[in-house]
Amino acid sequence: MLFVRFTDVPKEGFPNYERLPYEEALLLSTQVHQEAQQANERFASEFRIFDDADQLVYKGTFQFGDTTYPNLYLQLKDRIPRIRIRKEDATKKILLLENLERLTPESYKTMTTSATQQHPDATHVSRLRRGQRRLVYGVSGVSLLLFGTLSVVQLVQPDSPSGVQAATSDWQPLYEAALTGETEPLMQRLEKQKSLSNEQQQFLITQYVEKQDYDQAVAVTNDPIDVETIIMQSKPFATDRQETLQAFQAVHPTNEGAFDLAILQKDYKRAVSIPDVEMTTARKEAKTRAYIALKDVTKAQESVKLIQDEQLKQQVGTLVQLDEEIQALENQKRQLSEKTDKKELEKLNESLEAKQRQASSLL
Repeated sequence: MLFVRFTDVPKEGFPNYERLPYEEALLLSTQVHQEAQQANERFASEFRIFDDADQLVYKGTFQFGDTTYPNLYLQLKDRIPRIRIRKEDATKKILLLENLERLTPESYKTMTTSATQQHPDATHVSRLRRGQRRLVYGVSGVSLLLFGTLSVVQLVQPDSPSGVQAATSDWQPLYEAALTGETEPLMQRLEKQKSLSNEQQQFLITQYVEKQDYDQAVAVTNDPIDVETIIMQSKPFATDRQETLQAFQAVHPTNEGAFDLAILQKDYKRAVSIPDVEMTTARKEAKTRAYIALKDVTKAQESVKLIQDEQLKQQVGTLVQLDEEIQALENQKRQLSEKTDKKELEKLNESLEAKQRQASSLL
């Protein structure tokens, strides 16, 4: 038995963060994938596969709406055999493949994309609407060089827009060198490509930003919001994210950059006042947290409806409850003030201050 857990699929009603039986996860993800293709949308979601002992056996990212793989099974069947593992773990890989083969209906094994989808236009990625590209970066939030335990596998196996697999002999040394910090050869090779996959775009943008070559970073997709979103989501900028974003924002200012910078600076009042911000999953969650920090109960309730994070939903629920209790205590305080009952008033003040502290410490 296998279970799959998806995270951050931006579709209402999709069971994010739930462990689904593999067959159910395959069915639901394929439906969403096909709907995204029909709507010309693309977005990524990380997924994890667990065995019946609740042990993690695989972690990856599925690109919904992308034309490379018609469903999750075909992606796994293609990528798992190429995973580099220790000899003593070979049995686990074989067992995983056997389970996938056994649990997958035959119709999914033979599923194909249409001829036009198999050979997309070379400029397809760059022509995606801004909001669609933003979802890819904002949801995945993953740098090409940092995919966790499977980094080597995914580095040498990106989807090559030219139809040439990066795991072939001429690409593999470049990706392996990049893992050791020698990124220049790979950058030069990618700069000559007519079109780039999302992962390759992220890699180039990350390298340019680290070199503070912001104009070149923007030139990769001709959209500064792509660069700004990658700065916010990618691990290479984790230690100096605020400074990096501030420097980029000074050269290529955007409302999205202003919003993210205000969140990093904990200037929540300014963050929620910035208009016309494209909302990725991460920004929706950040805005909800901002309303919680501001104790704006009404706005927090409205904002949390747009996200799937259960912890944030619980925090908003707690904020609502505390606000009601605080209002009740304040009403009692006003009534006691009229009666000048000092002892009861002191007790009420203590309770009121405790509730207010609790509300302030939600985040």
